[in-house]
Amino acid sequence: MAPRSPEQFAEIREERKHQILMAALHVFAEDSYHGSSMAAVAKRANVSKGLIYNYFDSKEEVLKTLIVDLFDEMMDLLDIDPEIPLTKSGFINVIEVSINEVVKNPQRWKLYMSLSFQPDVMPLMLTEMMPKLQPFMIMMSNYFVAQGHEDPMAMMRYYSAVLDGVQMHLLMDPENFPIEKVKQMMIDQFA
Repeated sequence: MAPRSPEQFAEIREERKHQILMAALHVFAEDSYHGSSMAAVAKRANVSKGLIYNYFDSKEEVLKTLIVDLFDEMMDLLDIDPEIPLTKSGFINVIEVSINEVVKNPQRWKLYMSLSFQPDVMPLMLTEMMPKLQPFMIMMSNYFVAQGHEDPMAMMRYYSAVLDGVQMHLLMDPENFPIEKVKQMMIDQFA
């Protein structure tokens, strides 16, 4: 058997890191962030505790990585650029992507939502999320300015709250949730 190439080692490393992160997401959501341990994450990931520390310096770094990765992924999917005005079709795409991502990976989003409501995690999440959310908030606020809303920041917050609620209800009752009707209602109301 030929020795592994640097690319193969990098791929193995990324797969292992992903495996650890997904195990941590489950453990943090199920046992709470502060109620969990790196030993529990290692057990869930089927790796040694020492191996985890080859990838992450601390449990907090694992949590931060989970948060940053999720938001980076969403921002990439949403194609956020606050310098480019959001069009109506772009706004509709934000609604579609934001809901479709929950449909595609409900387990990940359930775990994330569960984690996000833990009081000891929320301050850390906000610290990590706000720089990531800022471009989205600016873009959405600018969209509502262009639509002539008197208080575009309040409208952006209202829209975000509605979207959060839709995502949560979709996670709670995916079988009966009228996804397409709700998407259209959001488009009618906000776009």
